[in-house]
Amino acid sequence: MDKDNNTVIESDAASYVAFIAKPIATTKEFAAILAHQVPAVVVKETQVFLRSAGERNREGVALWIGKRSPDAFVITRVIIPRQSASRYHFDVPLDERIRIVLSLGQEELVVAQVHSHPEEAFHSPTDDRKAIVDRQWALSIVVPDFCKEELQDLSISATFALRGPLDWVQLSREQIKRVFIIR
Repeated sequence: MDKDNNTVIESDAASYVAFIAKPIATTKEFAAILAHQVPAVVVKETQVFLRSAGERNREGVALWIGKRSPDAFVITRVIIPRQSASRYHFDVPLDERIRIVLSLGQEELVVAQVHSHPEEAFHSPTDDRKAIVDRQWALSIVVPDFCKEELQDLSISATFALRGPLDWVQLSREQIKRVFIIR
């Protein structure tokens, strides 16, 4: 990528177009995924950032921070990490990832990552390898069209759950509607 982040290096573009569809989460796998209670203000802040990045023809990523309750993850805030990006790629440097983890309060964790794509929403091989979330059943939400649609309906996105190391399953539209509770 050039200094101005205006050109995509070949591997970014190749990763973007050479994706492999992920299997849909089975009923048993979906049962392991807790509900996610997300305040509308967190969704709105995420949407504003992703649209802003898209207006500059870049992907963007936001992290949803929260705590686990007995029956759900309760999202409390969003972090927009320091990142570099192009039309087909974002990167959060290791020192920023470490800073974020060290800034989390007691019992807080990165519950989900939300990032945008310029067109279709899918989890590319780069998304698989460079995911910020790394806990089993953590969610990675990919928003199409640089988030031009309202994000309040997360079923417009593609949502993936980390089943195991580098092993992601996709949630169906119905599963997405059941897992996210926006208030």
